[in-house]
Amino acid sequence: MTKKEEKFKILVDQKPFEVEEQFITGTQIKTLVGAPADYGVWLKVNGPNPDKEIADNEQVDLSQPGREHFFTGAKTTTEG
Repeated sequence: MTKKEEKFKILVDQKPFEVEEQFITGTQIKTLVGAPADYGVWLKVNGPNPDKEIADNEQVDLSQPGREHFFTGAKTTTEG
């Protein structure tokens, strides 16, 4: 008998997804919602702390509490 794989439920840009892998990268999150490659990904942080930006190759452990709400968007720049 094989153990059933656990699925992790996440929200990206208010859209629900189920992923089978415990770890997900910023690039994989953008792929889920079809976000442009030059967009950023942030992990929503509850409370007074700022939301955490997730790099394209940074892995997020979805088994940890509070790791289920993400959003994407254009990165702001201070150039110019």
